[in-house]
Amino acid sequence: YSYGAETLPAGGNEAYVWWTHRTGKGEGNFRADDVQFEFEHGWSDHFQTSFYVTGRAFDYGNGAVEDEETGEAKTLHRNLDFDGVKASFKWNLKSPEKEGYGLALYLEPEYSTLHRPGGERFKEVGLESKLILQKNFLEDQLVTVYNLTLEPEWEQEDGTWERELYVENSAGISYRFAPNWFAGLETRVDMAFPDYSEREFWAWFAGPSIHYGGEKYWATLTWMPQIKGGPTDPDRSTSLHLEQREKSEVRLKFGMNF
Repeated sequence: YSYGAETLPAGGNEAYVWWTHRTGKGEGNFRADDVQFEFEHGWSDHFQTSFYVTGRAFDYGNGAVEDEETGEAKTLHRNLDFDGVKASFKWNLKSPEKEGYGLALYLEPEYSTLHRPGGERFKEVGLESKLILQKNFLEDQLVTVYNLTLEPEWEQEDGTWERELYVENSAGISYRFAPNWFAGLETRVDMAFPDYSEREFWAWFAGPSIHYGGEKYWATLTWMPQIKGGPTDPDRSTSLHLEQREKSEVRLKFGMNF
C-alpha cells in the first residue's frame, strides 16, 4: 500500500496488475474486488509517469449494504466492470542509496464511475498527492517508508457536485530474510472530510506482507485487516467502521520489468 521513493531509470518500463479483495461489513455477505492494470515509464532517472485502467466487481446482500436515504438493505451482483482511468507523475528528489534517505513527490489525477463502498454508478474526479519518505538500514536489507496522502475529490450525485478531502497516513517496514525475499509489516489510517469540514470517518488498518523480487518479475501479497475505526454501528461492530470501509483487505501486486 505504501510507496517507496525510487523511480524507474531512464527508458525503463514496468507493467503491473493490482488485485484488492475486500470483505466483511458486520452483517450479511460482502465481497468486492478492485483491479488495476498499470503501465509505468521512466523518462529520466528521477521522473516517471504511469497510466492505469481500473475495474471493480461486487457481490453483496442480506443487509451488508444499506441505502443511505431509506436505510433499506441493498443487493448487488456485478462481475468485473470498467471503473475509470488514472495517470500518475512521480519525482524522486533524494535517493535513499546515494543521499542517505529517500524523498519523492507524487501526483495522480483520476476519474471513477463506480462508488467504492457499494458499487453505485456515479462520477468522481480526484487529485491524489503524496509525500513519500524512505530510509534504508543494514546495507538496504531493512527498508522503511512513510507516505502522507491528500486527495481532494469531487463527486456528482443527483446532478450536483459535492467535494470531499481524503487523507491517509501510511508506513511500512520490510526485511530481506533471503535472496530476493522480503517480509514486512504495514499500517495505514484512512480519513474523509466532506466539504473540507468535520471528519466523516476514520479507519486504522495494519497487517503483514511478503514480497519476492526477481530480475524481471516481482510480486507482493499483503493482508490488511481493520484494527479500529469510527464512527461505529453497534449492530455491526463496536470497534470498527464498516460503512465506508471493510473488515479486511487482501492485495496482490504482480509486476514485470522490460
